[in-house]
Amino acid sequence: MPVFLITIHAYRSWNADHPRGYVRHGKGILPPNAEQAKAYDERAADLPALFGDAEQAAIASISADACLRRIWRLHAIAVEPTHAHLLVSWRDDTRSSVVGGKIKNLISRELNLGLATKRKWLSRGASRKRVKDQRHFDHLLETYLPKHRGLFWKEGLPPLPPPASAGG
Repeated sequence: MPVFLITIHAYRSWNADHPRGYVRHGKGILPPNAEQAKAYDERAADLPALFGDAEQAAIASISADACLRRIWRLHAIAVEPTHAHLLVSWRDDTRSSVVGGKIKNLISRELNLGLATKRKWLSRGASRKRVKDQRHFDHLLETYLPKHRGLFWKEGLPPLPPPASAGG
C-alpha cells in the first residue's frame, strides 16, 4: 500500500527571492533570484494567499472528507499559513498525482464556495514524496508534522468536522 506525504502550497507563498531558494518545474531547486521574483510578481493572477485559522480548518476537513469518500486513508494533516502536508495512503493503483490533484481541486473549490470569494488559493502542482518505510512514517507522524505551527490532526484524535459548504 503506497503512503505519500503530499505538500500543497498557498498561492505565491514561496517566491523566487525566498532565502532558501525556490523550485522551478523541470529545473529543481534554484538559488534565490530577486529578478525572477519580480517577473513572477508582475505576471501574478492574484494576490498572495495565506491560510488563516478558518482556511486551515477548512483545508483539513475538506481533505479528510475527500479521503473518506474515496477510501483513501488520511493518517495525518498539518496546515499552517503557507502550506499543508497530508500523510495519505490507498490500496489501489491510483497515481499520487491524481490523489494530490483531486484534493487540491476540492480545496480550491470549497474555499471559494465557503468563503463566497473567487481567488487563486493554491500554487501549481504539489510535492508528492513516497514514504520509504515504517521509520520514515513514524518520524513524519510523531516529529515532523506535529512541529508545524498551525492546525495538526492525526488518526486517533477526534474526527475533523465536515466541510462547512458540504451541507452537513
